[in-house]
Amino acid sequence: MQNLKRYIKNIIKAKETPLLKVYSHPRSGTHFLEAFLANNFYSTQDLALNQITWGHWSNRLVKPDGNPYGKLFGNHYFADKNKNNLPKIYIVRDGRAVAYSIWKTPNFLHKDMSNLSFKTFLKTPIDWCGSPSAKTEANLTILEHWAKHVQGWSEFVKDNNNNGLIVKYEDLVTEPYEQYLRIHNMFFTNQNKIKFENLNVISKPVGLLPNNAKIDTWKAVFDDEDLLYFDTIVNSLSLSFKYI
Repeated sequence: MQNLKRYIKNIIKAKETPLLKVYSHPRSGTHFLEAFLANNFYSTQDLALNQITWGHWSNRLVKPDGNPYGKLFGNHYFADKNKNNLPKIYIVRDGRAVAYSIWKTPNFLHKDMSNLSFKTFLKTPIDWCGSPSAKTEANLTILEHWAKHVQGWSEFVKDNNNNGLIVKYEDLVTEPYEQYLRIHNMFFTNQNKIKFENLNVISKPVGLLPNNAKIDTWKAVFDDEDLLYFDTIVNSLSLSFKYI
């Protein structure tokens, strides 16, 4: 009887507490983190969205089967568009991996950029801001856009550390239990901690156009000149996540 009462109490509390939503730069592991949160913190809740729209502003597409964890998605916008007191978790991924993923994944770029070599793409300004759905005048390359995005969110979380947390994609892949504890201790202290051996680790690809959860795939396409360009951008900003 006590267990039943506790279960009902937790269900009621979950309905009263705002969902912890995921924010990110596109192609940073957004769905990977959503799946991780859903399976380890929201296992009793229906988080599905039946239909979602995605892709570049010039070619918006509908995914008819939706997203089983879609209610956990915040958005891809810059931090200054998200100034409120709702709990937030921001996932950051190595900008080199982000750039490579956007370049090789269909419908994140304008069709005019679809045939660019990777090296040319790195130096070509993109025509969206925050999300590929948000059209803007092209003025930032993908690495500049990523760096500005991460810097803004890093500063936002630093100033709002009572309701914001940053998780590195690479750490979620290599040390999921440590990241589980960070998230639990920040947002879910009302829940009993899951034991290490009972953690639900996301091992299958998830997302719109999912890739395997690998960390260093970008190394095959970055040459020394590209690496220098990346380092120059990162060193020009006060980033906590330098990836150098």
